[in-house]
Amino acid sequence: MIRLTATALAASLVLTACGGSDPETDTSGETPTTDIETSAPAEDEIKVEELLTDAGDIPTVGYPEGWEMQLYWSGEYPNGFAVTQEGVTVLGHETITYEEHPPIYCGLPHKATYSPWNVERMISDELVFVAMTYPTTFTIREDASLEVFVGDGAEQLELKAGDQLTYKSYIAEGFFIAEKDGIAYEMNEAELPESTEFEQGPEDQEWVHVTCDDADKTRAWVRYEQALQAPGVEPYEYTGFGEAADLP
Repeated sequence: MIRLTATALAASLVLTACGGSDPETDTSGETPTTDIETSAPAEDEIKVEELLTDAGDIPTVGYPEGWEMQLYWSGEYPNGFAVTQEGVTVLGHETITYEEHPPIYCGLPHKATYSPWNVERMISDELVFVAMTYPTTFTIREDASLEVFVGDGAEQLELKAGDQLTYKSYIAEGFFIAEKDGIAYEMNEAELPESTEFEQGPEDQEWVHVTCDDADKTRAWVRYEQALQAPGVEPYEYTGFGEAADLP
């Protein structure tokens, strides 16, 4: 099992497309930690950092209380989509919106790939990837001692039967962010007792801020699921970890 920190996913993972290598494996059975290195030029790194906007600066419309924003698309291989035809138009919005909102009909360029790992497109079109998540609770039904990560360090978290924690967001490889007593922990779901009870919540809603292919370079927020409803838009098929590019 490979541990990838939230910071790595939010920032470093997008840089792997500029030359990062696959994480190292560990045959000892222990969980290795991975620092994702890149060979990206400093100029590209600066441009990507500028796109990682503070969540407080991104407005939303209509989301009920309880929804939160994360500045990455989660998953070992995050979702992505590609434009496979000429003249494709997708439904977009001026603002990230929970329900119907005045649409922006946004043309996308043929062969463009929208993935957090396609750094070239991310920089040229000033793409910003965010997800709206709905934290839920889970309950520990038996005493347990878990290795968890806080910041860059590991510690043991002692849990008692009946303890409730908040499931904040999924990361990758079974790791997720949980909160207890106001402290955020990174933990592995596989290490929780099998009796742990999870509350079910709505699915994450993933959004990308794109530059439309028109004379005005209109900016629009496009939701992943809505993009896939447009003819000529297909899920992107990755060829390797950290690798994404426009279609040939």
